[in-house]
Amino acid sequence: MEIKTVRVNKKTLTCRTCETEFFGYSEAQDAPRLFECEECSAIFSLPKDQYALLDDRIKGQYCPDCDAPLEETLVEKTQAGSCPMCEDRDYYGTGEAEEVDLETYAL
Repeated sequence: MEIKTVRVNKKTLTCRTCETEFFGYSEAQDAPRLFECEECSAIFSLPKDQYALLDDRIKGQYCPDCDAPLEETLVEKTQAGSCPMCEDRDYYGTGEAEEVDLETYAL
């Protein structure tokens, strides 16, 4: 699977479980949609105009990081990221967002 750099919003997040602060990512204006593997938190992107092709793109594909079948583990995210300490995905945003380039797996 190809690595693609996309423009996203980077924001500090705080884990509700252990209060650890870490960075999370959300779509920037006119950016591709973001997806996350629920098994390992790998981030994937798909151009908005190709969203209708998502099922065809992930059929028979496996996560390059953990080998999980994407049909079972890929979820669309408005905010992507998991706590690096407890791996929980229950967090809230703090601070201002800034646009940054993020390497993702292209779908």
